[in-house]
Amino acid sequence: MTRFAKRLAVTWWAGGLLALLLLTWSAPLAAMEAPGADAEALWQYINQDAGFRKWGTWPEFVKLRRSFSPFGFFIRVFVNDVALKSRGNTLPPGSILVREGFGMDTNTYAPNDEVLGYTVMYKIKGFNPAASDWFWAHYTGTGKVVASGAVDQCIKCHDTGRDNDFVLDHKVR
Repeated sequence: MTRFAKRLAVTWWAGGLLALLLLTWSAPLAAMEAPGADAEALWQYINQDAGFRKWGTWPEFVKLRRSFSPFGFFIRVFVNDVALKSRGNTLPPGSILVREGFGMDTNTYAPNDEVLGYTVMYKIKGFNPAASDWFWAHYTGTGKVVASGAVDQCIKCHDTGRDNDFVLDHKVR
């Protein structure tokens, strides 16, 4: 084989390897792209890989805690890195908060493993400036969309936290 043929073969082999690596890496990167104001796409996004349960949380939510909302007697809250790492009195666009609401055992008010629903706050720049750009989504325990968008019920309840970027039970820094 001539020197030129060897060099050409190595070039083709390296190019093929590079193309394979780019295809392998680009699929997961594309899958990680945050969705727009679409509740079904948001559900897929927060459940990719190991899902939102691998995210962190704020100190107030490290343990399962009692809730008095209609979406579960006990809750856990998961917060993505964008929100966890933010500094300032509002959370930046891309912040996602997932609230997991659990039922109760008979006569004990103790949590059981049944998830009654999920409530998600997702900040999308320009989505709804009157409510700090939060996109709201409420899902059943199986992930079926119940309500989404600029949901009046969510905004009315969270309006008590308007000075805290509509976030309840945690002081945004």
